[in-house]
Amino acid sequence: KDTIMEFDPTAGGSTLTPIHQWDMTSQFPQLDTGSKDDANLGFEGVAYVPDSWLTANGWVDPLTGAAYNPANYPLHGSGLFFAGLEWDGTLHAYGLNSDGTFTTFGAISTGKASVADVTFDAGTQRIVATCDNACGETHTFLKVNAAGAIVPDVTYTNPAVMPVDNLEGFALAPTSTCVNGSREAVWTDDGIYGFGSGSSSYGHALYSGTFPC
Repeated sequence: KDTIMEFDPTAGGSTLTPIHQWDMTSQFPQLDTGSKDDANLGFEGVAYVPDSWLTANGWVDPLTGAAYNPANYPLHGSGLFFAGLEWDGTLHAYGLNSDGTFTTFGAISTGKASVADVTFDAGTQRIVATCDNACGETHTFLKVNAAGAIVPDVTYTNPAVMPVDNLEGFALAPTSTCVNGSREAVWTDDGIYGFGSGSSSYGHALYSGTFPC
């Protein structure tokens, strides 16, 4: 299932139950082949992107062909959600409505063969799509171009001391944490490889470095 779920982090009890869940599975029949490998190539990351960024940068709503107007979607909240599809490296933009329905704004190419994580970085004002060892560990920063489309802007690779392995999570600390012109960058893996035993059963790790402010 390719589903985005909302949880209440303050809820008590021993059972984690979503407040809302939006099921997009039917949009991706290419993953429903009966193969576990294909089924595992669905959503690999999701990021909240504020409406304020989309409007300030002149994003053109693909549903209307005009400048994005959040008021056209009164139930979606204050931003859209961008889900990364591992299958082909595309981002899929959604308005998640409070009544459990959703609006699909279409697919965006990251220029990479796969997506392993998606985040929005307020510091660089970019959507960041991470690709794992399928792309040599790259992080593509996307912007809104002059035509109002979201497109790749620049791509970074990991520090040379890090392994080119199955690193599937990436996050940047906010600029408010900057010290001497740098802020923390954190990667997480899908099993320790280059710095571990060579087996995904060895465990998991976080890798920490820095990124310019």
